[in-house]
Amino acid sequence: MERCLVILNRPDQAVALLSQAAALIRQTGGDRIDVLAAREPPYDGRGPMGLTEESIFVMRQDQRTWAVGLHAIFHRWLEQEYGSPEGRLSAVEVNWLDPEIAVERMISGYGRDAGLIIMSFPDARDSEQKHRALRASIFETNRPLLLVPPFWDRPCGRTVLMAWRESASCRKAFTSARMLLAHAHTVMVVSAEGETMPADLLPGVAYETAHLPHRSGADAIAQQLLDTAHTEKADLLVMGGFQHGMVYNRIMGSVTEYVLHHPALPVLLHH
Repeated sequence: MERCLVILNRPDQAVALLSQAAALIRQTGGDRIDVLAAREPPYDGRGPMGLTEESIFVMRQDQRTWAVGLHAIFHRWLEQEYGSPEGRLSAVEVNWLDPEIAVERMISGYGRDAGLIIMSFPDARDSEQKHRALRASIFETNRPLLLVPPFWDRPCGRTVLMAWRESASCRKAFTSARMLLAHAHTVMVVSAEGETMPADLLPGVAYETAHLPHRSGADAIAQQLLDTAHTEKADLLVMGGFQHGMVYNRIMGSVTEYVLHHPALPVLLHH
């Protein structure tokens, strides 16, 4: 992984995301962290929708204030993590980005060539654009996405639980996770009874296997994974993200959707 993209949202989780990025860059030998605080356009490409000039001005000012606050947090973290600019000898390039940008341009301009995208779990307080940015990061970048819980204050990837199911998205997730497994102490691959992960999917990785008892329904299966992660004291869950498309998952529900709304531990997923 050469480049990591951190997409900031809530100020109270900024340090958690940035610290995970720094730890993973060290672990994988990467050399660049891009930190994106994407300011929301007043109408994000959907037309003015009856907004007055005054309301547009206020919305833009609010977004500037939000970005300035995040930049102050970023600046303090940068000095603590890598030292002052005068004495900084780190080989890691860290870039601050705070454009006013629509979701579509954010993904095409910054997301699709990142080795890893790091974001917060979704929250009911998030704006509609923030929810769309998360969905676009999952469905449109074809990149691995690491979601970090708001309370997480330690490294991830020492004890890894990998949820196997034969699917293209799961194969992508497992392949992407290889870069994080070199320093793992324990790797456990769990699957439903009757499913076995191909041995060549994790070359050179020592791992344990376990079959989970049958559960009916996406929510029950997802909770079973989270319970297993808790029992094993896992600090990272790897899984395929949304086996089907957005419409199917919205109607039928999905394991991924449940996990996204129950932030128990960092989750690496790939659609």
